[in-house]
Amino acid sequence: MSGIFLIIFLLVWGAIALLVANLIDKKLLKRFTKDTEGRTTSKGMLIILLLSVLVFFAPVADEIISYPAYSKMCQGAGEIQFSSGTDEKKVFGREVYSLRVEEYIVLFPNMHTLSKVELQSRANEHKASGVVAIKTIDKKMDNKTGEEILSVKKVKPISSMFAFPDASGSRNTWILKECGFFGSTKGKSNPDFYKVLQLKQVEGPINNYILKEE
Repeated sequence: MSGIFLIIFLLVWGAIALLVANLIDKKLLKRFTKDTEGRTTSKGMLIILLLSVLVFFAPVADEIISYPAYSKMCQGAGEIQFSSGTDEKKVFGREVYSLRVEEYIVLFPNMHTLSKVELQSRANEHKASGVVAIKTIDKKMDNKTGEEILSVKKVKPISSMFAFPDASGSRNTWILKECGFFGSTKGKSNPDFYKVLQLKQVEGPINNYILKEE
């Protein structure tokens, strides 16, 4: 059902984009799109079509601009990365605890990492401007030595100018989608691969969360 509503919405928005393009043509671009008798030329049709496309994609322009940087962030997401000097045999059967490192990154209009103060300000003021993604590194730490033995990266967009809310209260972006949610190594999902390694999960330190700042 939601798919049908989406198709209807896109068709309606496409019609609105074409209407807006025609209005712009009539008000501002007549001399470029009409001949001496007031008829739309082939060049004029092309201009109106291009305007329609621009208007159609204008609401997600921030996501389109952010896409290359977001794609770069997603490289390697979902893949289990062994720390330097470790491999499957060396980590097999170890006692581990989890450590989560999160970084809130603004991709548009200017790329930077949000500080705790900025995050709190956005939360208090309910700001959702700009394209923001959260990069999460889930690490497995050796319970005896406290050293990192492996990690998995996930990246999720959490806001854009016209992101739409879902039932849970989160905001869904139109183009940018979560990457690395289901990790894989050699075709296995993270939980399955952890079972193969026979890692023994323990509670670990009380503070097992880090917010990475600039």
